[in-house]
Amino acid sequence: MCGIVGYISKSNNNVIKKTIASLLKLQHRGQDGAGICFLKDNELKVIKNKGYIKEALADINYKSSLAIAHTRYSTMGDLKKENFQPILYKNTALCHNGTIYNIEYFREILLKEGFSFEGNSDSEVVLKWLFYKLKKEPEFWQKEEINEILSTDFKDSAYCILILVKDRIFAFKDINSYRPLVFIETDEDYIIASEDCVVDKSCIKKFELSAKSALEISKEGYKLIDEKPKKTQQCVFEAVYFANPKSNIFSVDAKNERIKLGKLLAKKDDIKADFVVPIMNSGYWGAYGYSLESKIELKLLIKNRKNILRTFIENKEKRQELSKKKYIIDDRIKDKKIILIDDSIVRGITSKNIIELIKQKKPKEIHLRLTSPMIVNSCFWGVDIPNKNELLAYNLKSADNIKQELGIESVKFISNSDFEKIFDKNIWCHKCFLD
Repeated sequence: MCGIVGYISKSNNNVIKKTIASLLKLQHRGQDGAGICFLKDNELKVIKNKGYIKEALADINYKSSLAIAHTRYSTMGDLKKENFQPILYKNTALCHNGTIYNIEYFREILLKEGFSFEGNSDSEVVLKWLFYKLKKEPEFWQKEEINEILSTDFKDSAYCILILVKDRIFAFKDINSYRPLVFIETDEDYIIASEDCVVDKSCIKKFELSAKSALEISKEGYKLIDEKPKKTQQCVFEAVYFANPKSNIFSVDAKNERIKLGKLLAKKDDIKADFVVPIMNSGYWGAYGYSLESKIELKLLIKNRKNILRTFIENKEKRQELSKKKYIIDDRIKDKKIILIDDSIVRGITSKNIIELIKQKKPKEIHLRLTSPMIVNSCFWGVDIPNKNELLAYNLKSADNIKQELGIESVKFISNSDFEKIFDKNIWCHKCFLD
């Protein structure tokens, strides 16, 4: 899961600052590094650095009427700068959100054909694979032929891809629609992005790209191939956790879906407590829904330190350390019976550390409630959980065992059947909930 955004001005105005401002609104999708590519004197220029977007893309004073940008959450390839995006090769740039299946097979073919690699990401392989297959200058590439290569050769993969070629941006989506990608037209610009929260102003047109879509954008307008498949595998974790609650993700309102989950969880629960307490920020809207349904007061007794963002998408070395430092627990939790709400438990690192911090404030009881089912399986489509042995629920098997592991009074997950009432399995991917 990464964040990608592209801009083209309708009137040759500078879009660099707008592109970076929009990328900042996707910071929640990746924190390892960020980059931007734009046209300068008929040549593409890339700036990319490690760290949060504000630091990685600080003090950029160039002007360009088109750009693509990327914020990275590493699921493949290490944290060296060469793996940050956009990837630039022969005056063509690519941004990618997702994970490419069996990437070493394609890398080996390219190596035998004389290609070399600066990094070890799947995104670099995809860009050079297109050069290998198309065998012509990028200015002559057509969206139809690119889409055919991507959807055929990478049919088992998850990808949303932006390609910047001279005066055009191409956008492509995999055949299962694992990751979101939205097109937005305003009075001034054409925009393509992971989420629609990138734009605050009203728009002329907005639509989510469907599976196997191909889009070509220039300052004159856009051309779309839209096949509208009958069945998709949209990542349900996007709606439950990843997406900004202000976003419409896969054309559904992320905030409202989280409120629905909280309400549904409360309907099946009979715990009486003093407060419903969200783990901020991921648990807030689920807790809001739970509070509405249960009539138990919502109380913000856990706060985040502003300098620490999402711990789940941090690299493994940082994750444990930051989850201990991120949260501040309010003293008013003492002697209170609380219902603690979060969206999910993955590895259990954050949950364990928060609960230990809460226990230091001596609450009367802690009841943990999760607005998704138990995560018991790996994800190979853009979430960094390739090994299910890392998963707390897979290892402990039941809510009761998790309760004992955490040392609290109770743990309850929303059931798979209730979850499916909101997220239809014919549309949404539920693989991580099914062992």
